[in-house]
Amino acid sequence: MVKLTASQSQPKAMYLLALTEMCQRFSFWGIGNLLVLYLVQYHKFTDSMADNLFGIFTGVAFVLPVIGGYVADRLNYRLPVLWGMIFTAIGCFLISLGNVTALYIALALVAVGAAVFTPSIYALLGSLYHHNHSLRDSGFTIYYASVNLGVFLAMIVLGLIGTQNWSIAFVVAGVVQVIGLLPFRSALKNVDASKIAPMHFKMPEGKKAKLHPHEKSRIWVILILSFFSILFWIAYNQGGSSMNLFALNYTDRHVMGFEMPPSWLLSSESLYLVILALPLAKLYTSLAKRKRDPSPPMKSALSLFAMGICFLVMTIGASQITSGALKAAISPSYLFIAYAFMALGEMLIAPIGLSLLTHLSPRRFTAMLVGIWYLCVGIAFYFGGALAPLMSKLKNMNAFFGMFVIVSFLFGLLLFLLVKKLNKMRHLDTL
Repeated sequence: MVKLTASQSQPKAMYLLALTEMCQRFSFWGIGNLLVLYLVQYHKFTDSMADNLFGIFTGVAFVLPVIGGYVADRLNYRLPVLWGMIFTAIGCFLISLGNVTALYIALALVAVGAAVFTPSIYALLGSLYHHNHSLRDSGFTIYYASVNLGVFLAMIVLGLIGTQNWSIAFVVAGVVQVIGLLPFRSALKNVDASKIAPMHFKMPEGKKAKLHPHEKSRIWVILILSFFSILFWIAYNQGGSSMNLFALNYTDRHVMGFEMPPSWLLSSESLYLVILALPLAKLYTSLAKRKRDPSPPMKSALSLFAMGICFLVMTIGASQITSGALKAAISPSYLFIAYAFMALGEMLIAPIGLSLLTHLSPRRFTAMLVGIWYLCVGIAFYFGGALAPLMSKLKNMNAFFGMFVIVSFLFGLLLFLLVKKLNKMRHLDTL
């Protein structure tokens, strides 16, 4: 786990919550990122069918949190986290049965588990920084990278086990999720309940909880950045679908006589997140002291530019493949470089967006607005999954990846032009 120096120490509960979500991500993305390969190799789904089911699963898993957030804001955020872990564990054990019917039930349970888990865990995390705003961006960056270590380990461990026995791989995913209950129990001992209980924010009887104009303005900032995030996540979704199949069918994965599982290439993206965490956290802290830290809207614009570079690299790699070819063996360096820029973009938009959201949102609506953020991710993942089959249908594969280059740079430029206006709408002086 990455730590800062004593003078910049993060709350202890942040690390415990990170361990909790690390286990959840190991299990959730252990299923999510391996799903396409599992469906194609074990159940003999076509590439198109596997991509579509991946899009539906990830889409639903990220659309439902808006409902999970609404429920969480009426509880104390603790029970939904427990429910989420239990549903996910049951789903992992069900999918290990190798039955198609059990597979669909398992995916539904895991999606519901993510829906109730995610808004609450970030509401709990945000409550740790109500009086430490200067540490917020760096804290969320470290947290986000730490939990993605779980994704990296899932790709390495489950990807390797899956090449031998898929059932055992999913049982391991379920066991890891159960283990996640332990750090969460410890985390609750380090969280001040008075700062997180939504029902603490009560209005006088007979009055409705009206929003202040500044609160409405901040919510608009959240919604606008959530919209732009859709474009980022549509492209990001290709990592587990079209780019995963690109690794399987068009990449030379042989190293000294050993053939790497395709999931190992995808795992590099999560590893890059961990590598980038501490340098970015230190950079944000250093720039903040000099009042030169780029605002969250600016970082979001930069994330789209990073994604554009990611797919520019993929376009160059795909241009080396003969039109209509079903197999090829190009260098894996294209995927490794592309995933590096994808990871940079993710670090600029995901933890920063969630940090901004828990900072700007009215506290009585925090979990629901986290849910709306993930609703946008879900919409993006659905469309990303629907677009992925075009890779095998278009005559020139580089045209498929080039589409994401154009969209990413175009909307990145548009958001860049809106940064000054969005910064004013945050009304930081009245927070």
